[in-house]
Amino acid sequence: MKKINIFFLSFLLAVSLFWSCTTTKSSVKEQPIKIEEFNRDEYVILDKVNGEAKSFRLWVLFIPFGGMEDQILYERAYSSAVNSAVGQQADGLLEPRYTYKKTIIPLILVSFTTKKVTAEGKAFRLKSEEEYQQSKELNKN
Repeated sequence: MKKINIFFLSFLLAVSLFWSCTTTKSSVKEQPIKIEEFNRDEYVILDKVNGEAKSFRLWVLFIPFGGMEDQILYERAYSSAVNSAVGQQADGLLEPRYTYKKTIIPLILVSFTTKKVTAEGKAFRLKSEEEYQQSKELNKN
């Protein structure tokens, strides 16, 4: 009888440790800078870039510790992607794509939640006034 109880408890422990729920979704969100408002000769398209943001939350007896809201993760992933265009001074991303992954590991007293948002897209930079004037002069000739 004691062996059955030990086996049953170890089985419950293994199931609770390895049982998790994962959610993944991909979307295109509205970008902060409306590139449609600019003429094509007012900006320069740069390389394809990506960035990511992660969050970890610990639950102890239904009390959460740590973690970030999803909107903050999206903003940080976007900023990370824009900042990854090193030396190119990017101002934003064209049609950024976001991938959201959430993993929940439910245990009896303690649970874990991890979130990861990845943003990717083509970086762009608005031209300076000097660059814009030079491109206008080249187009006239």
